[in-house]
Amino acid sequence: MNEERHPEPGTKLLVALVGNPNCGKTSLFNALTGSRHHVGNWPGVTVEKRSGAFELDGLQIEVVDLPGIYSLSARSEDERIAAAFVVDPSVDLIVNVLDASNLERNLYLTTQLLELNKPMILALNMVDDAEKQGTSIDLPKLQELLDAPLVPTVGNRGEGVAALRKTIAEARRGQRPPCARVDYGADIEEELRKIEEQIGRDEVLAGGHPASPTALKLLERSPEAEQRLRASHARRAIEGQVRASAAFLEHHLGADCPTLVSERRYGFTHGLVLEVIQTATGDRRGLTERLDALLTNRWLGFPIFFAVMMAVYIATFVIGSYPQGWISAGISWLHDTAAAYLPPGELANLLVEGIIPGVGAVVVFVPVIMILMGCISFLEDTGYMSRAAFIMDRLMHLMGLHGKSFIPLVMGTGCNTPCIQATRTIESRSDRLITILVAPLISCSARLQVYICVAGAFFAPLHAAFVIIGLHVLGFTLAMLMGKALRMTLFRSAVAPFVMELPPYRMPMLRTTAIHMWEKGRVFLVRAGTVIFAGAVLIWFLSHYPGIANQAWSAEHQRSVEAVLAQKLPAEQEAERIEELDLAHQSRIMNSSLAARFGKVLQPLFAPILDPGHRRAEAWKDGVALTAGFAAKEIVVGTLGVVYQSRTESPGKEEGLSPLQKTLRVRSGLTPLTALAFLVFILIYTPCLGTVGMTLKETRSWAWTGFSVAYGLALGWLLSWLLVVVGRMLGFQ
Repeated sequence: MNEERHPEPGTKLLVALVGNPNCGKTSLFNALTGSRHHVGNWPGVTVEKRSGAFELDGLQIEVVDLPGIYSLSARSEDERIAAAFVVDPSVDLIVNVLDASNLERNLYLTTQLLELNKPMILALNMVDDAEKQGTSIDLPKLQELLDAPLVPTVGNRGEGVAALRKTIAEARRGQRPPCARVDYGADIEEELRKIEEQIGRDEVLAGGHPASPTALKLLERSPEAEQRLRASHARRAIEGQVRASAAFLEHHLGADCPTLVSERRYGFTHGLVLEVIQTATGDRRGLTERLDALLTNRWLGFPIFFAVMMAVYIATFVIGSYPQGWISAGISWLHDTAAAYLPPGELANLLVEGIIPGVGAVVVFVPVIMILMGCISFLEDTGYMSRAAFIMDRLMHLMGLHGKSFIPLVMGTGCNTPCIQATRTIESRSDRLITILVAPLISCSARLQVYICVAGAFFAPLHAAFVIIGLHVLGFTLAMLMGKALRMTLFRSAVAPFVMELPPYRMPMLRTTAIHMWEKGRVFLVRAGTVIFAGAVLIWFLSHYPGIANQAWSAEHQRSVEAVLAQKLPAEQEAERIEELDLAHQSRIMNSSLAARFGKVLQPLFAPILDPGHRRAEAWKDGVALTAGFAAKEIVVGTLGVVYQSRTESPGKEEGLSPLQKTLRVRSGLTPLTALAFLVFILIYTPCLGTVGMTLKETRSWAWTGFSVAYGLALGWLLSWLLVVVGRMLGFQ
């Protein structure tokens, strides 16, 4: 044992949080560090390293939450991230998070972590689930057999977190607490010793670690270890010994070395579990099986999934309509107050006609987004979304996509950027590229604001809900069809089989759901205060200059207003006449603006889908809004609010429409058919700059990134045009 030492003030400790997918790592990370990362009851929630910190007894502790992995033998991008980090010499301590309800499966990774000979703590998480299943774990005996500190926890409730913090703080840099190691048997151990002797000739190859982990990885034929070996000056001697040892073991033990090593590890974990676990038949597993018999049924699974999602959207719009009305009324009051008290001038016009309508048009839809994301989070935490991936697997394979692609695509309903990042969980490069290329077709929450605004303006509430659901279904359908097309043309390879863990059903913590709702709302509010604000200012400038600086027009408008005032008309009639004059003046300015010139250049491109009869004098405004959407889809709503000069009176009680929705219905000239074509184009055309940037980062290819942008534009225009042509043939307007 090392002599006990207390950490000096200011000492730092780097801790890696490692475990299987869906073992509760992120819940525990949040509880340890106070972070609020999304927690989901399904694999693949964490797709890159996340870092947080806390301080205890003068010790600065940085905790890194790694993607969930089943083994250090990495196959997918996220597994490589985790495996590379955990073996890095800079990591001072490993906290291995174990799912107490699936202990034997989790312990396989533990055996590999123990072989790294790093200080390690075992966090036995979800002990409440194990108890509900009737599983009794002898904790003192488990700790004794593994010779590593063990702390029972319930991460989502914060139970055991204080004890875990204390145990982490007690681990000192450089201390190597004794820990168990798998006994591979005399033959394998002897051959490992020979390989270690050869590795000892090159300290760089071991990467700062003892030679034994590297020797074991070479015997397992680990690609990462073999790649490091190529740079070793002792490469030939080490390779020769590895080949000789492998040949000897395979001849004498009757199996290849990776199989022999895995068998010993599984034997160790199985024997360990027999020693420490007593299991009684419980109701929880039976409940999971009974629910799965219904929810994942071959014939009922998909209709139930569709019904659940439709109920979510309908409930979202019904509940969200109330806070929408309150926010709309508040924005109306703010607009009227600013218009009444600010002195006339361009700065006041910017605030009253640019910033308030532009930002307000987005903010009014935040409650709907929060409610929808809360519902999705609730379904994730119950474990149902993993079943949805299982249900969709057969259909996705039929359409050329990997079944594992469903999880990133579902994440795309929140935002396409993390959706593309989440493809790191897919092992096959071709499957991963296909998923990246079709991911932008999935309707994200930024597009949802546009759907709510435009569909609500041109369709009755129930019909609008069906339109929005239809757009989401269309996005998934196009993703699968494009996946099939790409598989048949550019990626001619077999689809890899899909295996995914189905976690047990759990009752979600309402606090977690509420935090997720707030985080989504906060993201939109931050974007409203930054990106949308900047976009509103830019669009106002482009849509008002140079006309607003025309002194002759301003003087003419002022004379017209004074003439109306001189007539001494009734107050209501006078206000109506002045509003008409203001609207005519603003239209004159806008129709001569830089934005109008740009929009009119684009008008021939968008006319076939948005103005097929060439009857709309202001059709150019739609092109300006769609162009602004290249930066971020949320800007489309704010741009519409500015270019259509949305009035901010409170929504009518009968119609229940926001000011912008009333303006679009009355003054835009769009029909239900062309409005639907507008929404289809919004769904499909080029994703936002963030998604384009993530595509470039993950593919490392300008060619694939350019292809993603180009085919989205072409497909969006073509389908929108076909919708208008077919709709007009059927008599729709």
